[in-house]
Amino acid sequence: MSPFFPEIYIKEVGAVASVKRFEKLLEPGYIGKVRLKNRMIKTGVGTGLIARDGTVTDDLIRFYETIAKGGVGLVVHEFCTVEFPRGALRPQHVPRLDNDSFIPGYSRLAKAVHKYGGPFFFQLMHTGAWWGPGQEGIDPGDRIMPSALTRDRLPGKIFIPAREMTLAEVEELIGKFASAAVRAQKAGFDGIEINASHHHFVNAFFSRYFNRRHDRYGGDTLENRARFLCEIIQEIKRRCGTDYPVTTLINGAEYGIENGTTLEEAKQFAKMLEMAGADAIQVRVGSYNQFEGILQPERLLYPELPREMMVKELDWSHHGEGATVPIGTAIKQAVTIPVFMAGRLGPEIGEKILRQGKLDFIGMARRLFADPELPNKVAEGRTDDIAPCSGCNYCWHVRFYQDIPVRCRINAAWGLAWEAGQDLEPGPAPKKKKVMVVWGGPSGMEAARVAASRGHQVYLYEKETHLGGAMRLAAVVKDLELDSIVKIIRYLERQIRRAGGTIRPGKEVSPAVIDEIKPDVIILANGGIPTMPPIPGIGNRKVIGSEELHRRLKSYMRFFGPKAIARLTKIWMPVGKRVVIIGGALQGCQLAEFLVKRGRKVTIVDTAGRLGEGLISDDPERLFRWFGTKGVVMLPEVRYEEITDKGLVITAGDGKKQTLEADTIIVALPLLPDESLVKSLKGKAPEVYQIGDAANPAYMPDAIADGCRIARAI
Repeated sequence: MSPFFPEIYIKEVGAVASVKRFEKLLEPGYIGKVRLKNRMIKTGVGTGLIARDGTVTDDLIRFYETIAKGGVGLVVHEFCTVEFPRGALRPQHVPRLDNDSFIPGYSRLAKAVHKYGGPFFFQLMHTGAWWGPGQEGIDPGDRIMPSALTRDRLPGKIFIPAREMTLAEVEELIGKFASAAVRAQKAGFDGIEINASHHHFVNAFFSRYFNRRHDRYGGDTLENRARFLCEIIQEIKRRCGTDYPVTTLINGAEYGIENGTTLEEAKQFAKMLEMAGADAIQVRVGSYNQFEGILQPERLLYPELPREMMVKELDWSHHGEGATVPIGTAIKQAVTIPVFMAGRLGPEIGEKILRQGKLDFIGMARRLFADPELPNKVAEGRTDDIAPCSGCNYCWHVRFYQDIPVRCRINAAWGLAWEAGQDLEPGPAPKKKKVMVVWGGPSGMEAARVAASRGHQVYLYEKETHLGGAMRLAAVVKDLELDSIVKIIRYLERQIRRAGGTIRPGKEVSPAVIDEIKPDVIILANGGIPTMPPIPGIGNRKVIGSEELHRRLKSYMRFFGPKAIARLTKIWMPVGKRVVIIGGALQGCQLAEFLVKRGRKVTIVDTAGRLGEGLISDDPERLFRWFGTKGVVMLPEVRYEEITDKGLVITAGDGKKQTLEADTIIVALPLLPDESLVKSLKGKAPEVYQIGDAANPAYMPDAIADGCRIARAI
């Protein structure tokens, strides 16, 4: 606190400055007659917190209550099916509002959100033939589409065959959307959003690829293609009242399929939806085949943006942030009702977009997973305290590929809440303790941050001159996530200091240091042990173990940061032109990407039957396709025979022995636990814990979650 100005004054000055800096983002707005206190909208993304029978759970209420408490202008509930089971993406686990029995649960949810003074909209959808990942062995039942979708016409692995609907079924489904809207209104929701975008069923009427009918809802004219959604809007307005807001979520364009919706067509559709009574339009971009994933635009940059995706309507100048905004802007210019979008839009770029008049509101989802308090922090001038979303898609991966409730790499509180029933915000520690954290990698930094925030007296020791540990090395190698990882390191360090923690870089921990501090708690985050496989000749001068690779990079980092090293390694590195990487999991694959981008000819080998373990969602497929274009050789199921001056001798899966010639052989295998330090420090403090890679080598989300869990427990 300043000795000259009271803390409350400093906060007020910061808030005033923030209001000016984010004037448009914090400006109130309207959708229909519903007032939003600012221009930030939490969009309707699934959480996985609904009960298996579709009923509202206490965890679902906790999630949305937390989001609303964070100050966002509008909360949109995740997509909810109007017809069960054939309208559900996951029949065994999906929000439902197809009958009145669900109204009481949603009424409880709406009341919880309304406590914080903001509106709450309900998103309605039907999936049709969309049958997302992780559904193997589940009977999809009777699936319907505007026109038959036979197996030879499936546009990618996310669809399944479906039959053509009858005219009577089309008209019946309009009524089902309207009936679900009435139930949402009865439950206390302030408006409806109809999901007619992405791969959802309603979008299929707009798209000529899917709609090959020839009746009044068919694909022959723009009016007929828009009729289904227009009549849904009109019927909801008829039943719920003309003042009850109805927004739509549509594709502003479709890429990756023949005869997909064009931007010019979408502009005409938007005009028709406005005439039908829509109060706002959220715009997405439909994506199929090689364009799949544009919903999170930075995914298409991994490992690098293919030439065919550089279409004129998209803007890749901000590293994925706002890539699809030009499409939303074109839709906005065609209508008078508000238009908004999501897609890596944070406060800074969101403010710029609003000031330029490109959109009316800014949609957010993953950024609010990372920090639900983001809107409040923007309003209070505390943008440095916002937990950075790295766009890693861990939240997407666990939700859709593992079918477990939403998680976040930087915000471990979500996972701890669902797994252990913990509060989303840890309370003050009942007894203040002196806590020593050994090493400042991801688990150690998070443990120090949470412990300090709970009132403990925290000392974080790091033997290197900078915090971050393996994160700094990962930042160099991971290329597209370099900036975000650096931001995470800076955020955690800043939060430790602001919470009152003491950081001592360049300081080894010894018995004398422990005797000086006399800690009540020691948390060991000393990392794992590099793995060296017992291959004859492993000591050859060609071989670089992960420990040696780390040592070299760390020596450079005494003089340069991760960004500088990433640039410098494009000019020179002590690695030969032909490289064999031993290890095909996440570590080896990302190292291969790094080396290929620096002109190396790479071969990846592993004893496992499948490469890519640890890579998120569909990234392995995209990365492996890219490897194919770059000449990377990938050899799973090999047996290591020996290392010679020529290279690595292996026996391949077909039983044939061969020598993989190499100038450099790099070992990039997962780490092993390191219990040496915890054993040596037993008895040095009443409580001694081991976390992160030292205890259970895994990945960054696991390390951060481990640090958070221990710090909450002490």
